[in-house]
Amino acid sequence: MRKYIQIIIVLFLVILTSIVIYHQYNERKEYHTYLDSQFQRQFYDLIGYVENAQVDLAKAMVANNSKDMIKYLNDLNFHSYMAHEKLTQLPIEHDSIYKTEIFLNQLGDYSTAMANKSLDGEELDEKEMDTLAELHSYANELSQELIELHDKLSKENINFATLKRQSNRDLSKFNEEMKKFDLINFEERMQDYPELIYDGPFSAHLKKIKPKLNGKIISEDEAVKIANKTFKNPVKVVGKLENTIIPGYYLQGTEDNSDTRVSAAISERAGKIIWYFNPREIGEDRIDSEKSIKIAEEFLKDIGYDNMIPTYTMNHGDHSIINFAYNENGVIIYSDLIKVKVASDNGEIIGLGTEGFLINHHKRDIDKPQITENEARQRISDTIKIKNTRLAIIPTAGGKEVLCYEFETEFGNDTYLIYIDANNGKEVEILLMVRDDEGTLVI
Repeated sequence: MRKYIQIIIVLFLVILTSIVIYHQYNERKEYHTYLDSQFQRQFYDLIGYVENAQVDLAKAMVANNSKDMIKYLNDLNFHSYMAHEKLTQLPIEHDSIYKTEIFLNQLGDYSTAMANKSLDGEELDEKEMDTLAELHSYANELSQELIELHDKLSKENINFATLKRQSNRDLSKFNEEMKKFDLINFEERMQDYPELIYDGPFSAHLKKIKPKLNGKIISEDEAVKIANKTFKNPVKVVGKLENTIIPGYYLQGTEDNSDTRVSAAISERAGKIIWYFNPREIGEDRIDSEKSIKIAEEFLKDIGYDNMIPTYTMNHGDHSIINFAYNENGVIIYSDLIKVKVASDNGEIIGLGTEGFLINHHKRDIDKPQITENEARQRISDTIKIKNTRLAIIPTAGGKEVLCYEFETEFGNDTYLIYIDANNGKEVEILLMVRDDEGTLVI
């Protein structure tokens, strides 16, 4: 009888285990399908935005008045920005699409510079029109390559979620695989893309800016110690960052108990973490946005970044990206930017970008505003409701900085940030804050 009962118990446990395994398998399969659909949507949207940008360029070139040209150039800025956002969400290593990212950034940035010129009553000269034509040619080529890539991926029945897993395990092998589908080939053709010199944040002349980093030159061994002290996954130096604004060491390692490849960059001068990237698979959400912000704040304090305040947060399903800006005596300095990526399953820091801070941060002598807050308020329309006000230093398109009053305002159902120069009262910038379930996007 006893033996019979034991057999029943064993059978029960086997059945129960099978049910659990089957349930987990179905959950993973559903999540796999969800990931693939998300990536498919991102890719489809990327094609659409690039095609729209191409059309905007064509319309801008044939517009016979400045009003129409400004409209098309503003549309171009938006579509280029959104195309860049979609591109960076695909499971492709950043280094492999670096030139394409620069192209999309400069495409929107150059359009803004030209729109501002038109707003000032100036006509675009022959060289600037030729540049628009050249940008249109590259946008057309990128659009065609993306469409062909989409067709090839469909014919090969490539699953984006599978590509994501491959990129987690070995990005180099993944990139070799992607060469079959031409996206990397397009990146190679971008080597002939010309440098654009204009008044904008992605202008080629700003690449020559020297970071305001002070400190001794560190060795490879010291770089490894800094990375291993900060992050749990051991890494080693595999190369150097050269021909970049911040020279440094490139490090790689492997995520614990998996094949996931983690990578980091440490500055050669002063030994600062430039970026860190851990593309591991992320489990079930347990950490909400508020908790993620607190985790990111504590992490920055632990690695020596004090007086950083969270500005905007974006939630991407399984992780959050929090933007931080430096706070100097109540003045928010947006130039000194740090981004932290937090996994939503356990709160682990899986991404860090400090380049903005390392390039721009320095001791500033912030002068007293020449106009009062009330005087600045008078520059804002009475139809707009002002919610909050604070002083902020914002970067200009040409790489300079301006002390402003930052007004968070409401008009209708939309929220805007309006920046008024704290010295002459001129309107410097207006940004739209798009809030949804994924966080806040500022455009």
